[in-house]
Amino acid sequence: MKIITEGNTKLKVPKDRTLSKKDKIFYNPIMEINRDISVSVIQSFLNNYKRDEFIICDPLGGSGARGLRYAKELKNPSGTVKVVIGDINPNAVKLAKENLKVNELDNVEIIHKDANVLLSENFRTFNVVDLDPFGSPNPYIDSAVRSCITKNGILCMTATDTAVLCGAYKKACIRNYDAIPLKGDKEVAIRLLIGYAIRVASKYDVGLRPIFSHITDHYARTFLITERGAKKADEAVKKLGYIKNVNEEKIIKIREEGFEKGFGGLFYLDKINDLNIVNGALKVADDRNYSERSRKIIKTISEECQINQIGCYDIHEICSFIKELVPPINDLMDGLKQNGFKVSRTHYNPNGIKTDAKVVDVVEWICEYNKNKK
Repeated sequence: MKIITEGNTKLKVPKDRTLSKKDKIFYNPIMEINRDISVSVIQSFLNNYKRDEFIICDPLGGSGARGLRYAKELKNPSGTVKVVIGDINPNAVKLAKENLKVNELDNVEIIHKDANVLLSENFRTFNVVDLDPFGSPNPYIDSAVRSCITKNGILCMTATDTAVLCGAYKKACIRNYDAIPLKGDKEVAIRLLIGYAIRVASKYDVGLRPIFSHITDHYARTFLITERGAKKADEAVKKLGYIKNVNEEKIIKIREEGFEKGFGGLFYLDKINDLNIVNGALKVADDRNYSERSRKIIKTISEECQINQIGCYDIHEICSFIKELVPPINDLMDGLKQNGFKVSRTHYNPNGIKTDAKVVDVVEWICEYNKNKK
């Protein structure tokens, strides 16, 4: 074992790791970015939604890294923070307890139990349930929704089965998420995950509304706030629909129009980020000097929030299709802005831009740019 520091939290972690299910105790240092962002987002939420007691459940706790960081780094302006960490692996539970001692925390309970059992035994108990599995969160979503408070609770989900969500394994996506995936744009993948969670929650008369979502490295991550009542559930379900990708342009159909061959879905069609939460998270990450990359991701998402576009335009894909040279993205963005359009980079695609311009506007600018360069 060795001791490292993440954020303000000390952690004992295994020296030898394969980052696979073969590990006796799972700890992924690459996910430090994920945890930095998670603490920032939850803290931003806490600063906006006052709570006397704030109870968080990390039912797939592993070494305890995520849950202990919540317990140590989250500050409740109007009350206390308590964290419940669970894991079915006895080795993980033992290490989590050792990490608890290292950090000298008294607001954490560590339980040796299957995640779904732990969640099912705590009906409508937790303010936050954070699902961070190895693979898909799908097997835990139902019990997570039931264990979360039904108004202003948060369901957090990480999905590392991005190949499935992004359409590489269509049958697996239909089987796991009851939806047809689309290839080409990772944001659409996270909209599929959100859409599935909304359908699971709606049968309990709970609506879900995303407040922060990102696609980083090998995983998709979203934070969904709970809204109580059949009306709220109906409103959430109404925001689901179908998408078809035609030459980088997204064709949208609402659910009531019915499925049509060539479309994928169901996807969530509304905003996947809340600007106030995003900007609050950015301030937290800056103030606490969290990793530079986590701050950059949140900052870019804040810029994306200014533009109401599903997905992005991949400039390399567009130029390949129209057989034009790829212009510098900064030049393209400046040109579109001069033409009166909003535009930003995307946090998940270095070749992508978000803009309220149409594909034809982007193509015209690229062709004109290359013509003037000759």
